[in-house]
Parts: sequence; C-alpha cells; structure tokens
Amino acid sequence: MRKPFFLGVSLIITIFVYLWQQNMSMRLAYKVSSLQSDYDKLNSENDILRLKINSNLALEKMDKIAKENNLLRPDEKHIIYID
Repeated sequence: MRKPFFLGVSLIITIFVYLWQQNMSMRLAYKVSSLQSDYDKLNSENDILRLKINSNLALEKMDKIAKENNLLRPDEKHIIYID
C-alpha cells in the first residue's frame, strides 16, 4: 500500500521539477533575448557616437573652428611632444 503512494508522490515531484526547469529555461531564454536586443541597440548607438567623435575631431573641422574663434597656432617652443 505504501509503495504505490510513494511512487505516485515521486512521480508528481519529478513532473513538478521538470515543469519548473522548463519554465525557468524559457524565462532565461527570454531574458537573454531581451539583453541581446539591448546590447545590439547600445552597440549601434556606440558606433554612431564614435563616428560623431571622429567627425568632430577631424583636423579640417578643428582648423575651421579655430579660425572662427580667432585662435592662433602656438609657437614651436610651446608645443610639447609626449611619447
């Protein structure tokens, strides 16, 4: 009499653990997908910002901005080169 009861309980527990595992697996897969989407979006935004930085640091643009603000090129004695 006890053997079928314990067999039934162990079967129910096994099914419960399996379903819980499947549920957690689906939740984690959804979370990974969501994080991957966020990562791709941030990576794309980062690329755009890098392009903006590079365009702002272009020598021609810096020269134009310097001329607009009446800035002069420093004398050679004021330039310090760092290795």
